[in-house]
This record gives sequence, structure tokens and C-alpha cells, in this order.
Amino acid sequence: MAAPGGNANEEVQPSAPPAAWVSGNPPSYNAVSQQNQLYPTISRRDQFVESLQTAGGAVGRWFGVAGDDQMETAGWQRTGTLPREAARSYTVLPQQDPDDYPPPGPAVELGNRRRDGGETTESAGAGARRGRGRRGMDRLAATLTLQRRRKPSSRAEVEKTLPKFWPVATVLVAIAELGLLTALLVQNGFAPISFNPRIVNDVIEGFGNYSEFVTRHDVPNFFIGPSGSSLIHAGAKYTPCMRDNVQFRVDAAQDRAEENSLRCCLGPPVSRPQCGMLPQGVCTVMYENSVVLGGESVCQAEMNNTEYCTGGVVLHPCCVGLLGDCVVTTEENCTFHKGHWHPDKLLCSEVSTQCFKDICELTWSAPGRRPQQGVRFLSAIFLYEGIIHWILIALFKIPVMWKIETRISWLRVTLIYVLSGIGGYVVSGIFEATSLSVGGSGSLFGLFGVLLVELLQGWRWVRRPCVELLKLCIFIIFMLALGLLPYIDNYSQIGGFLVGILSSFIFIPYITLGKWDRAKKLCLILTAVPLILAFFLL
Repeated sequence: MAAPGGNANEEVQPSAPPAAWVSGNPPSYNAVSQQNQLYPTISRRDQFVESLQTAGGAVGRWFGVAGDDQMETAGWQRTGTLPREAARSYTVLPQQDPDDYPPPGPAVELGNRRRDGGETTESAGAGARRGRGRRGMDRLAATLTLQRRRKPSSRAEVEKTLPKFWPVATVLVAIAELGLLTALLVQNGFAPISFNPRIVNDVIEGFGNYSEFVTRHDVPNFFIGPSGSSLIHAGAKYTPCMRDNVQFRVDAAQDRAEENSLRCCLGPPVSRPQCGMLPQGVCTVMYENSVVLGGESVCQAEMNNTEYCTGGVVLHPCCVGLLGDCVVTTEENCTFHKGHWHPDKLLCSEVSTQCFKDICELTWSAPGRRPQQGVRFLSAIFLYEGIIHWILIALFKIPVMWKIETRISWLRVTLIYVLSGIGGYVVSGIFEATSLSVGGSGSLFGLFGVLLVELLQGWRWVRRPCVELLKLCIFIIFMLALGLLPYIDNYSQIGGFLVGILSSFIFIPYITLGKWDRAKKLCLILTAVPLILAFFLL
């Protein structure tokens, strides 16, 4: 339709919104020209293809497929139609110009396309519907883009904002362990360095001035370190020194029953005859011309007043070995076997408790009335069997502990290290009633537990997580194989691993990604606290 006073084919250039958009009446001038200027006419096929491209790009940007340069949307795109309900539920990009959209007006009846003289015409209502469709699709893409921008940062980006700590505890623990090992070697010397026990033979003067051939088996230490008794005196984990053992009380009762057959025996008549408590058959058969004087009371009297035994009572209890074994023998024989001789006692039943006190005596602490030394749970963590043992543990412990401490501070890593070591020795004390254990392998396994928890929780953030998990498994298998060697037990390592996992839930600071993630990790903490308390109490 031509404008008044002009050519019929002349198109009117709109300088302002048509009155039909305001009043809601159909357009009274060339709507085709007006519509083509605002929204170029495209075919339905092109419109459908362009809609699919825009929707696919938005979904790709949401899943991170599109590059960052494709995430910015310059203005609104001509993408097709969208229902009115969907158009009202999305927001507009900040860089879009609201003036580019047709002004919203009252409800306009949707017109139909028609062909007139080979030209495509379209009503104002159809144009408004197409505008609303384009705005809806653009708002959908805008919302997806904004959500993509609000996606949580990567682990590396978050870790850059976290504070870094100096590995103070790692260095101090390594220095303290090496210093204790050096002091122990200086004070007690080295045990025999071998893989097989060393047999030592000697001839000593025994009861009745008879010569005796004696043999001793020295337990070697191929880790190049002190003997087992030296480690016990220094504070190693040794269950008989930490709690009462029913089997030991049964053995002591059997020894007292066997002592009923002992008699005070006067040795062969020489210049200075000797006395001692021996079985009657041994006294009269093995030692010629020996005489049984009587029971225990006679030898006890001879200890105070030598009437018959001018050479004195020479047989007394001797505590030998790490299990509190006792034998009645001479002082020279007891010294040869590296035992503790009690010259004021006659029978082993009198020193059954004292034997454990002699073995469990700590060089840096006064012995208590009962051998319940729970401090060994802590002191054993910082003691090592030898130089090689310390090196093997340090090769794994220092890098792992260094890495963890720089992230969570010295206090948290110290708590995890100590609790894991104590928990490991608690388990070892239950299943290994007579074993001797030292070293920080249980604490090391606690650190392995921390690494496992961090790896599983940040699996999607870790580069090549399967490789990291494989390396951790190799380390664990190697340490379990090392636990088959003397003075290292796998029970302490397994217990330390479990305590390390529980401790990591409590002491490791979390990177939470939303309310749900925060609630999930809070539940883990509330579950780990009673579990670790029950572990130590039960």
C-alpha cells in the first residue's frame, strides 16, 4: 500500500514505531518494508537450521565444548521462534540492546503470510511473534552462557588462592628421629649385622667349681642398628610392657609349681663348698658327693649365716631374654647370656614381676610399680631399628609429608601423623601380643590414607588420576612387603592406614562446591569423629 502523495511502489522509512504497535490496530502502510528492515525474511528451512545451530552452540558451551571466544554473544541472534511461556522464563544478556526489539504491545492477532504479485508479505502480528521467538531463544542461550560462566573453578585455580605453609613438622620429625637413632647407637652400640642368628660359645665356671660349656644365640640386626633389648629400654612398642598378659601369669604359676621339687643342695666337698636350689635328682646325680641339706629355708639361712656353705649360695634367679624367662644359675652364666641377676633371691617365682620391670625399664624414665607404659604408643613412632630402616621410611615419608604439610599446615599434619602412629600400634598390640615394633610406618600409612581420600574426592580435578592411584598402590604394596621383616609388623601399618583415612575427614580443610557438597562433607566429619573415638576406646 502506497503512502499518501507518493509513488505506489515507494517504501516508507519508519522514523518512529508505527501507530499500529501502540493501538493494536493492523498496519495502514507498507508493513512488508517495515518488517524486512527490522527482521530480514528467511525461509523456514534456513530458520530451522539456524535454530539448531544456535541451540547446539549453547549446549556445547554449557558442557565446555566451545571455546571461550565463542562464549561471548554479540547482540541478539535471529534464531527462530520459541513459545511465549519459555520466553518469559529467561533473562536477557547484558550486552543486548533492548531498543533493537519491537516494542511490546497489546495482544495482536497473528497474521498469515500471503503472496501478492510474487512478493512475500507478512502482517505485523506475525512479525511480533517472530520477534518474541527470537528473544526467547536468545534468552535461553544467554542463560546457558551465564550458567557456564558460573561453573565452579578448577582445583588448580582454587589451590592458587589457598595459603602455602612451610614444612616445619616434616623437617623437625626427620631430625628428631635421626638424632634419637644416633644417640641410641652411641649409648648401646650396634647389634650383630647379619641375616642369621650368631651363635656364641664359651666355657665358664659353674656350680661346684665345675666347668660348663655354654651357648648363646645373638639376634642380628641387618638394618645396622641397636639390639632389641636396647630398643625396648628406649621406648619401643612391646606389649608385655604395656598391659597384663594372662599367658604370662599362667606360666608364672607353672614355674611356682615346679619349684616345689627344688632342694637346697650342698656342692662337692672342696675348700669352699657352694650351695644353691636344684632339683634333688640333679643335685645327687650330676654333681658327685653333693648333699641335699633341706628345703628353701635352709638356703635362705645360709645366705644370712654361712654354716655349711662356706663358698656361699651361688645359684640365684637370672632374667634372660625379651619374654621374661627366668633360670636359676650362677652370676657368670647370667652375665654371659646378657641377663639380669638377682643375688638377693632364691627362686624365679620371687622375681617374675621384677623380670618384666628389668626388661621394660625405660632409660629416660623411672620404672613404675606395674609395667603399664602407654607412653610406648607414642615413643615407638620416633624410634627406628637401624640406619637402613630409617632411610627406607624417610624416602617415602618426607616427600609425602612435605606435600601434605604445605597444604594443611604443621598442626594438622602432626595430629594426623601422631594419631595414625598410635592407632597402628594399638592394632599391633592386640594381634601381636609378644612382638617388638618400632618406626613410623604406621604414621606413613596414615599419610597414604590422606592421599587416597584427597585423590578420590578430587578425582575429576586430578590429571591422570588412574596413574596416581596406581603409584599409591605400588607404594602400599612395597611397605606391606617391608612389614614382613623383623621389628616391623603389618598390623601397625593397616591400623595406621585406617586411622589416617578417618583423621583426614576431620582435619583436612575442604574445598566445597555448593551447599550440597558442603553438607556431604559435613556428614563425613560427623561420622568420622565417633568412629575414631570408638577405635581408640574399644
